Amino acid sequence: MDLNLTIKDLSSAKLEKIDFKCLDCSYWFDRDMTIFFKELFAVRSFSELTGFLKGKLFEKSIRKNNRKKIISFKKYGGKIKAAFIGGQCIGIILAGNYYLFPKLRSFNVYPPDPGSTFLGCIHIISEYRGMGIGKRLLMEIEKELIKEKAKSIESIGKRLNDDIDEDMYWNSPLIPFKFLINNGFYLKKNDPLFPLLRLNLKSLVIDFAESQLVPDKMAMEKEVGSPIIIKNK
Repeated sequence: MDLNLTIKDLSSAKLEKIDFKCLDCSYWFDRDMTIFFKELFAVRSFSELTGFLKGKLFEKSIRKNNRKKIISFKKYGGKIKAAFIGGQCIGIILAGNYYLFPKLRSFNVYPPDPGSTFLGCIHIISEYRGMGIGKRLLMEIEKELIKEKAKSIESIGKRLNDDIDEDMYWNSPLIPFKFLINNGFYLKKNDPLFPLLRLNLKSLVIDFAESQLVPDKMAMEKEVGSPIIIKNK
């Protein structure tokens, strides 16, 4: 099916104008500020301390309405790409430094690798799900990060089992575990409900390079042809 799909990077100005409910979601940005010292004492390295303090500065900037939170996320270096069909925004993806996702600290698998880009969510409106749009959005983020020489992407997946309500599962902005696995992620830190997964971008580049060599090799073999065998009479 030709959807005439376009993927665009959303600037702060565009974020203020687009009518898309997902952009008003504050799931990743709401965090209880009363546990500051508990979290501070749990910091185990200088890199974690740096991320913790940067995260607190970001949290301070987003104590506004929900749309201002996503705009601040963008201004602090977050990546936001959206899928459009006929001018309508039908999907979105969020990624960035892990400290731009304050709620991340509430998960058992915290912290992720500070050197990785964290993938927060991919949301597609219901009538366009199952058409590969989420995969297209993910590929656009991957291409951008590869250009920036990023080494990896990490994300928290959600599992559907007897311990989680089905409505809660589908309403959560977390990315399905199966989707991440099917797109090259592997399990890094296990958890019954919300495991941490990782995608190594270097291996992705190598796989792509090797896939490009196959057609070239086949074309060369076709051009050379099979060797001619001359039999002695």
